Amino acid sequence: MESESTSSSPQLSAKPSDAEAPKPIASQNNSSAQNTSKTPASTISSWAKTLNFPQPVAPGQQGSTVGDAGTSSFSRFASGLGLSFTSKAFVTNDRAGGNAPTTQSGVFESITKGLIDTSLNAVKAVQVKARHAVSQNKRRYQEDGFDLDMTYITENIIAMGFPAGDMSSGFFGYVEGFYRNHMEEVIKFFETHHQGKYKVYNLCSERLYDASLFGGKVASFPFDDHNCPPIHLIKLFCLSAYSWLKEDILNVVVVHCKAGMARTGLMICSLLLFLKFFPTAEECINYYNQKRCIDGKALILPSQIRYVKYFERILTQFGGEAPPGRRCMLRGFRFHKCSSWIRPSITISSHSGILFSTKKHRKTKDLMPEDFWIRTQRKGIMVFALPGEPGLTELAGDFKIYFHDHQGDFYCWLNTSMMENRLILDVSELDGFEKRKLPSPGFKVEIVMVDYDGSVPLKPKADGASKGKDPRQGNISSSSEGTKDNLNKNKVSGGQNRGDDVFSDSEGEDGTPSSRRSQTRASQTAAAGVDSSSQKEQIANLTHNTEQLSLRNSDPKKGASEIKSETVERAAIPNLGSNDIKAIAADASVFSFGDDEDYESE
Repeated sequence: MESESTSSSPQLSAKPSDAEAPKPIASQNNSSAQNTSKTPASTISSWAKTLNFPQPVAPGQQGSTVGDAGTSSFSRFASGLGLSFTSKAFVTNDRAGGNAPTTQSGVFESITKGLIDTSLNAVKAVQVKARHAVSQNKRRYQEDGFDLDMTYITENIIAMGFPAGDMSSGFFGYVEGFYRNHMEEVIKFFETHHQGKYKVYNLCSERLYDASLFGGKVASFPFDDHNCPPIHLIKLFCLSAYSWLKEDILNVVVVHCKAGMARTGLMICSLLLFLKFFPTAEECINYYNQKRCIDGKALILPSQIRYVKYFERILTQFGGEAPPGRRCMLRGFRFHKCSSWIRPSITISSHSGILFSTKKHRKTKDLMPEDFWIRTQRKGIMVFALPGEPGLTELAGDFKIYFHDHQGDFYCWLNTSMMENRLILDVSELDGFEKRKLPSPGFKVEIVMVDYDGSVPLKPKADGASKGKDPRQGNISSSSEGTKDNLNKNKVSGGQNRGDDVFSDSEGEDGTPSSRRSQTRASQTAAAGVDSSSQKEQIANLTHNTEQLSLRNSDPKKGASEIKSETVERAAIPNLGSNDIKAIAADASVFSFGDDEDYESE
């Protein structure tokens, strides 16, 4: 037996790390535990080990029990708000020397942080909705995590809204960053997709920004919102964009105004024409409208569409060079099928400023629009012109006619080199007319101009024998008797139904309305047995005298023929005032642009 015990002990010591080595120890512990459990002393010691005695509290840690109680209270409060609140945070605060107020401040910080996060998310949601509301019907770029008011018209031509949100755009430009394209997002987009290959064209006259934000690749071609640019500016823009695009096949041009729709559309459609994407302006406009807007209503302002068509004519008829502005004198306006509620005041302007305004002109500034619009004998025809003057204002190139009316303003942009001396526009060709409160079916505006070289004042020429002779050189007093006789003869021949050439804008050439009218008068004179040549000379004197005479009508019961006779007997007044315009408005039978349109029955 001893030999077996001695042989087994070396084996245990040789394998101290063997997995079976703990088994004798465990069995030994179990056996000792069984032996001790049998004695009462061991039982008491085991029960004592299960007790937890309070640890000694240091002087600086007094009140920690209160803090723990507060901790549990705030934990329940925070958990009720859905905030994570652990005791570990309070242990950290206690170690840092914190107490109950510090614990409470930590809780409030958590609550505040949660509220701020919630508010930021809410603001972000409102911002997204605001941007979509402002973009309205425009297509947005919503790929690769971007959501921008931006559209690829072609692979190399991009239309977008104004990049706002930077203080270099001013206060309003900075605020607009909330609901428009934000500058930082726009820069991030182009640096991601077109790094070093893009150039930005700003068309806004009301908003600018620091060009260095886009690496200095910014060009400005400004003109006002809802208006047209100088016609030569379109060509300059196209040349600049073409020069950039031809440098690299990957280059892109980015065009924007404020909304990135109308002014942007005018320039992009002109660029498409210049680059020969389409042969006609109509095709370019339709293509752009479908690309930029969901409903195809991007470039819809009549004047801006007109200027794209002007540029098409420049490319096809003028060899790509905008013609110099043709000098003209604006004689006046004629409204066709004019309702009684259309009596606007008028402002004529160009890109350099206001040229004429009924609110400032000495003859009309003290009158209401109802007073200086002249009703003709033809139903629905209203006329405006200045008696005793060559016209309203001289024009050359681009000009704007703005009609201010209490039912809604309307206006148009035109160019003297791209239009005839007489132009009739219907409601579809007038900007803003569709927004008026009351409809006016069939309404049209006729614009009357004449060529003007500025050397001598514009004057109407008499027909026939008086052609080539200045009727202004005649003696008014010596011809008064003949004028009376001529008026009486005109009564017999039906001349009382015709208007005198007070504002005749014809040069008396064959085929013009004035010459046709003189032929009609000659035939009527021949029928009455009066010599044609002497009659024409009397008509010339009558034309000159009536142009310079006042038509004050104090008795409303007097007929048109009596007013004419009374008028001729008055002294000549070269500069007619507001009262004279009122008188002419009361007796429109003496008014004419030199044709018979105002007097023909419908």
